[in-house]
Amino acid sequence: MISSVPGVVQPIPEASPTSHRTSIFSPAIVDTEVPKRFQTHSMKLYDGTTDPEEHITQYRERMEIIPIPGHLKEACLCKGFGSTLIGSTLKWILNVPRYSITSFAHLVNIFNNQFSCSRTFKKITSDLYRVVQDPKERLRDFVNRFGRQALSIPNINTANGVDAFKMGLRKDSPFYEDLVMTPCKRLDEVRWRALRFIRLEEDKELHKINNLSNQHENPNKKAESSTPRCYKSKPYSKSDHHWVNALKDEGEKDKLPKITVYCFSVDISGIIHAMQDLGDKSRWPKRDNKSASWKEKSKWCAYHEDFSHMTEGCIVVRKEISYHLSKGYLKEILGRKRKKTKENSQDGHKIPEKLGSPPLTLR
Repeated sequence: MISSVPGVVQPIPEASPTSHRTSIFSPAIVDTEVPKRFQTHSMKLYDGTTDPEEHITQYRERMEIIPIPGHLKEACLCKGFGSTLIGSTLKWILNVPRYSITSFAHLVNIFNNQFSCSRTFKKITSDLYRVVQDPKERLRDFVNRFGRQALSIPNINTANGVDAFKMGLRKDSPFYEDLVMTPCKRLDEVRWRALRFIRLEEDKELHKINNLSNQHENPNKKAESSTPRCYKSKPYSKSDHHWVNALKDEGEKDKLPKITVYCFSVDISGIIHAMQDLGDKSRWPKRDNKSASWKEKSKWCAYHEDFSHMTEGCIVVRKEISYHLSKGYLKEILGRKRKKTKENSQDGHKIPEKLGSPPLTLR
């Protein structure tokens, strides 16, 4: 009655009492008794979207590990194949004409023919030239990806495979340079040689990660710069001894400010006296005992106690003054007159001795 009403979905037809006797296999296969402990191994069910040949191969390999007598093997292969299908593929095998399949080879042929559109075409060696290393891809990942593609190619040409691997590497890769200088003949040799460069690449990545972690732990730590800094930010390296030689670097002379810029309340002799009061905090040059006949006698430096340049223009004096000011010294002679009284001597400060004068020369 319900089936006669228009627009109503037809109900599921009732099963025939003799439906268990019908089969898609021939009577010879149907009448073969399957062993009691026969059971197909679990595997991915085929839904018709992947390569049918790959599914058949996987099914054969799993059935090989099951101990089946030889005269029962074909019947077991046929009867167990339906349990590996799902969805539309299972509906297909149920609609195969009754008693039409006579052997497992016949089943495989009609199965491959039915799902041939899902077949994966076989690759050839020239397809490996399409496998190229990405700019940010690690060497380990590229070697594994290339290896998977090479395994999918039957009867691969070894020479072309090695050349395709070399051409797929980044041209700035050290492994590419190594393969150019010392070519390989086999893909196995390529993989063995790649291990050295993989370790090198991963070691560099590890050092990079460690450096980044150190920067996060010490965010206030400034990275050292290779660019030269001005004299105000340069660290003043004090040597083991307290004697320095005169500098003749014109570049440093331009960077250091002149003494008149500081607006000292005393002249250059007073500045030298203040530096002498600092004791070991000041550094003094060594005396030049060589002949001074070639030096210009009109220029005398009280700091070096030698001819050839004036005290006001001495680079070492300017550098020493800049250093002392950065350390907080010599500020007592900035902007006001220095008191040279007896009170200073009573406080423990010695009255400075008279600066050295140019030696008299007899004509």
